[in-house]
Amino acid sequence: MKLKQSRQGVSTKLVRISVPNLEISTSCAKMTQKPIQLNDVPTVRILMLGDKGVGKTSVTNLMACTVDTPTVASRSVSHPYYNIQVRLHEYPNTAELPPTPTWTSHSSSEYLDKTEFPRRMPLTSDILYFVEFIDMNSPCSMQRLQRRAMFQKIDGIVLVYNLQDPRSQDNLHDYLYEPLRQICKRRHGRRHSILKTNHVPIVVVATRLDKLIHLPLRRCSIAQQLNAEEILVNGQDPKSFADKSNNHNKLCGFLNRVVEFKERKPNAQPSPF
Repeated sequence: MKLKQSRQGVSTKLVRISVPNLEISTSCAKMTQKPIQLNDVPTVRILMLGDKGVGKTSVTNLMACTVDTPTVASRSVSHPYYNIQVRLHEYPNTAELPPTPTWTSHSSSEYLDKTEFPRRMPLTSDILYFVEFIDMNSPCSMQRLQRRAMFQKIDGIVLVYNLQDPRSQDNLHDYLYEPLRQICKRRHGRRHSILKTNHVPIVVVATRLDKLIHLPLRRCSIAQQLNAEEILVNGQDPKSFADKSNNHNKLCGFLNRVVEFKERKPNAQPSPF
């Protein structure tokens, strides 16, 4: 795909941002031959939550690094209340297959009873999305209305904790309560229990994997409570989300669910933020 840049930088409804040096690689060319404007690319927003010092910035750097945004300068935006890193994500768009043909010959029907033909969903084109990873510097410094309005626009959440500090995992419940309450109030139109599933896509990332000799025996984790994927990473390893790795597949699956949540549960009411 060729993106026709009509202006410098990237703008979103959440906050006016300018990302210098953002270049779109030819890897997106397979999606469509029709040039589009940057303003036409929809945006999903992911909130990074966790204690200070657990490695949220390192995890954000790993998740936001792509061939289109290889350096921190090419994808980072500073703000008084939070930092944003932007990347591109290609959401796979599939086409429905026609119904299975009815076999008329005797031999064909007998063969059909014994063999199931695989019917894969062919990819027609990928839909391009901007992904904003939002890392809050100090939630308490934001005004209450601003904080609520931002939470209501969130499409996914990444919970980050330190494998060497069990308390950092316990504290995630406190960080998660207010964003979930606001998301469920605006997007679901009702109040939701924090431990119920299908509220918003969530992935749990545990850092400092390289510091452990063996994984500690843990009680029921927050990932199990939320029925969420858990990813173990070394925040200093740039290959933590290498292509075709297990972590990369989990990340892509999470981003796809974020896109689906945005489309299924749009933020219908305009926000003053």
